[in-house]
Amino acid sequence: MSAPVGDPAAAHRGPATAPVLYARVLLTIGDRIVVANHRGQPWFFLLGERVATGEGVEQVLHRLLRHAAGFEVRSLDFIGGMERPGTNPGARPEIDLLFAGAVPRYAEFGSRLDDLDLVTLRTSDLGAVAFRPAGAGDMIRTWLADREPRWHTDRGSGHPTSVASD
Repeated sequence: MSAPVGDPAAAHRGPATAPVLYARVLLTIGDRIVVANHRGQPWFFLLGERVATGEGVEQVLHRLLRHAAGFEVRSLDFIGGMERPGTNPGARPEIDLLFAGAVPRYAEFGSRLDDLDLVTLRTSDLGAVAFRPAGAGDMIRTWLADREPRWHTDRGSGHPTSVASD
């Protein structure tokens, strides 16, 4: 793959170091949240999928929800981003972009996939649940507390809109 003309950073970034982008969605039903679980596993995760080159994040989430849950959400609110190292040694870094949306009132709740369960949790139970990626639980809790988007890394979190003063 060659670097686009006029993009000097692309030559340094290259395909081996460009981050892998994932889109994930936090679904809400009243005061509960929806999480997914691969049957038999002790951990939970937010529905999500890798974003292919040229594909929009919201496009990915709408397609994923239609396929996995059988409905779409009307609007998505940006929760924030989570930057983490790749899951395997030498792997490209990964960035998760998280959005929130309410499950529509008409939706028949449940997974349409054989190996996937969708379950609801009270927000007060979030601390007792293991998430993958590991930082997702903290990200969900902080967003539910104040509805402010944040950028999360291994070094903590911050508001992406904050500006340092001189």
